[in-house]
Amino acid sequence: MKLHVGWRLQVFIFMIAFAILISRRPDALFNAQFWAEDGNCWYAEAYNLGILQSLVLPKGGYFQTISRLSAAFAQFFPLVWVPLIFNLIAIVIQILPVNLIASVRFWQLIPNLNTRLFLALLYLALPNSFEIHANITNAHWHLALLACMVVLATPSHVLVWQVFDIAVIVLSALSGPFSILLTPIAAIMWWLRRRKWSFILFLGLSAGTVIQGLAILFTGHSSRFHTPLGATPGLFAKILASQVFLGALLGQKGSKFISSISFGYSIIAIFVAIAGISAFLYCLLKASLELRLFSIFAAGVFALSLFSPVVSETVPQWSILWLPGTGVRYWFLPMLAFITILTWLLGAEKPRQLQLIAKIALVTMIAGIIVDWRYPAFADLDFKKYARQFVEAPIGTKVTIPINPPGWSMELVKR
Repeated sequence: MKLHVGWRLQVFIFMIAFAILISRRPDALFNAQFWAEDGNCWYAEAYNLGILQSLVLPKGGYFQTISRLSAAFAQFFPLVWVPLIFNLIAIVIQILPVNLIASVRFWQLIPNLNTRLFLALLYLALPNSFEIHANITNAHWHLALLACMVVLATPSHVLVWQVFDIAVIVLSALSGPFSILLTPIAAIMWWLRRRKWSFILFLGLSAGTVIQGLAILFTGHSSRFHTPLGATPGLFAKILASQVFLGALLGQKGSKFISSISFGYSIIAIFVAIAGISAFLYCLLKASLELRLFSIFAAGVFALSLFSPVVSETVPQWSILWLPGTGVRYWFLPMLAFITILTWLLGAEKPRQLQLIAKIALVTMIAGIIVDWRYPAFADLDFKKYARQFVEAPIGTKVTIPINPPGWSMELVKR
C-alpha cells in the first residue's frame, strides 16, 4: 500500500531533520563562523572582485557554483550575518535528501516508508562526517547525493518537482566533478525508462560534464598538489577499512581506536576490507538497478578521491589518507552506500546469515553514532568583533579577519 506523504508531514520531517543536525553542532546556528574557504575564498572573492567575476572562477580545478552563488547572495546582507546565512543554506541542502527519500517518488524503489525514514535517520546520524557538516564549502557533496537521487527517483509530472529536479541537476553539475560520474548513470536510466524527463536530466548532466571537464583540463593540474600518491595494496585495504567500513560503523573515534593497534591492524584491515567489498559485490549481483547504480556512483567517487586527493603538500597522500579524520569528505558517499547496502540486506527475502550479519553491523553502528554524535564546536574567534571593526574601517582599508580552522584568515578591502 502506497502511503502518501503530504506537505505537512514533509515540513515536520524537515523540522525534525533540522533539529537533529543542529544538535550535532549547535554553534553552527548559535555562534556561526566562517569555515576555511567559506570566508577565505567564497565570500572574500565575491566581495573583493565583485559578484559577476567571482561566479566564473574555478577553484581546485573545477567550478563550485553553489558556494559562489551563496557568497553572491550574502553580499546583500551585513557581514556579521553571513556565516549564519552560509550555514543555513548548507543545512537546507543537507536536509533535502531526507525529504526526497520520504516522498512518493521513492515509493517504487523502497515501498516501506519506515525503511525510507530509517535510511534518512542513518544519513543524518552518519558518523565520521564532521568535515561536511553545516558548511557551504562542502555542500556540493550533499548536492551530489541529491542529484544522484533525482536521477534514480521516479520522475514526477508535478511542476514543483520538475523545477526542483532541474535546479538540483544544474547546481550539482556546476558545483564539482560529480556530473562526470553521474552522466553515464543518467544515460542508463534514460535508456531503460525511455522518458523525456530522464533525457532532460541526462542532457543537463552532460552539459555539466563538458564544462567541468574543460575546467579540469585547463586549470586542474596547476591548482592541485603534486605530492606523490604512495599507493600500495596494504594502504588501500587500510583506507577502505578505517575510513569507509569502520568509519561508518564505529565512527572516527572508534575507527581511530581500532587502527591504533600497533600489532596486527594490517591483518584486521584486510579482513574488514574483504568483508565490505563482498557486500558491495553481492549488491551488484542481487540488488535493484537503482541501488546498484548508486553503489557504482559511490565507488566511482571513492576511486577518484584516491586518484586525486588533496590532504598533504609534503608527504605521499595515501600514507596519511588512511588515518581516521583525514579527508573526511571523500568517504561520505562510500559510507552512505555501505549502510544502504546493509539496510537492503535486512530484507526478508535475503539469506538469514546475511540478515544476521547486517543486523549485527547496524547495531554496532549505534556505537559509532553515539561517539561521533556531537561535533566539537569551532574555536570562538570573536567574529562579531572583527565584523564591527570592518564596518567601522575607512574605505580602502585591508581588514584581516581570523576564521576557522585556526590559522586561516579572510582579507577584505573595504569599499
